[in-house]
Amino acid sequence: MNIQMKTTLIAALGAIITTFGIAQGVVISANAQTITGESVTMQKTQTSVTDPLKGHSGHQAVLVLAPRSDGKVWIGTITWTASNPVEIVVLHMYNSSVAADAAHGKPLTAPSPVGQGEVAITLYKVPSNSPLNSGSTNFAGNALAFHNLNGTKFTVTYTVDATAKQLTK
Repeated sequence: MNIQMKTTLIAALGAIITTFGIAQGVVISANAQTITGESVTMQKTQTSVTDPLKGHSGHQAVLVLAPRSDGKVWIGTITWTASNPVEIVVLHMYNSSVAADAAHGKPLTAPSPVGQGEVAITLYKVPSNSPLNSGSTNFAGNALAFHNLNGTKFTVTYTVDATAKQLTK
């Protein structure tokens, strides 16, 4: 991946993470319910929304599981089909006390959507070996979303089964 592609990817992901950060009245209300219980099993069809961050109106997203603020992480499985290609975004609280040096580098991060600190970002496209934009994957993290880096609007139908678990100390 060349430097321009990396810069574009970082900007796009920063935009979606910032969107999650201000999502309490934007993306969450348009896409997902805030879940306060310990587990969730839901099946939904949703349409993507424009990323409301200024300068990033070309991105689309559907927030499935909003970031938790209680120190727990979502562990689960999601299966989906979408009208256009989508990526999966999983957020993880980033331990900024680990000093990243030039030899090791630092993973892609953004400001935390729930309080202080940063989140590390996992972005991936699950290969399905199918001509359809569909897939199934396990995940573990603080939040879960569908995203489209190229800004194409999409409709996604998904089934998610997840449990909020306390991190082992």
